[in-house]
Amino acid sequence: MKIKISEMFEDAFVNTDAIQLKEDLSIDKDRVRQLVMSKINCQQAGTDKLPPKTKRISAKITLIAAAIIALLMSAVAVNAASGGKLFGAMLLNNENRHIAKEPNYASMEEVPAGTVIETSERRVLISDIINKDKLHTLNAGSVTNIAAAENNGKYAIPELLTNNGDLVVFTKVDESGWHLNKGDKLSIRFALDIKTNKYSDRTGERMEIGYIKNGVLITGFVKKEKEFSYTITADEAGEYYFYAENYSASYIIIQSGIIN
Repeated sequence: MKIKISEMFEDAFVNTDAIQLKEDLSIDKDRVRQLVMSKINCQQAGTDKLPPKTKRISAKITLIAAAIIALLMSAVAVNAASGGKLFGAMLLNNENRHIAKEPNYASMEEVPAGTVIETSERRVLISDIINKDKLHTLNAGSVTNIAAAENNGKYAIPELLTNNGDLVVFTKVDESGWHLNKGDKLSIRFALDIKTNKYSDRTGERMEIGYIKNGVLITGFVKKEKEFSYTITADEAGEYYFYAENYSASYIIIQSGIIN
């Protein structure tokens, strides 16, 4: 059974009005999980009171809910170039470019109505840039380093594909960051490809942009745009990196960009 992620919320089994934005305009993913788990518990207890349209939805609601939780907890992409699976963002090339054109599906098996579905443990995040004591506080499903190659003092961001919850840390080719002294500025800008995948939102996609300073992740903003730009001024000397996280329910393709 396959469920198209972009169509998951068309049936009103989750009240999306109850999903609020945090003060920094980020999507409250914990609230999404709470709503979905609440719906599962109500279905099992037989006490759920749903509007007429939703009452017609079968017990597959539980399966769809489980899929949403799984997608919020982790991001999975198939890397055709390596022939294996890759958790997190992936560079696009001629061998795997077809993935960027595909709809985002969740695959699952049907189970009898009333079956208790155990929630899987959250994927352990690994990063050699973000401090370990901070990793467990992130809502991201994966952390992937992406190298930007230098060209005349500017660093080119390569074309890449991200799924929901993928957090990308931009580095130099040797995976080092940018050393800044107090008062130095560093800027990032990149454009999204919203044409390759027909399910992309033509008005833009939602991403969180920020930076990492001496191992500490600092959120800049969350916006829905077709192009993103962000400049920081170092408040102290240290190693700085930019990061971007996919806050969409589907793929986001970063087409090109520059760090300087």
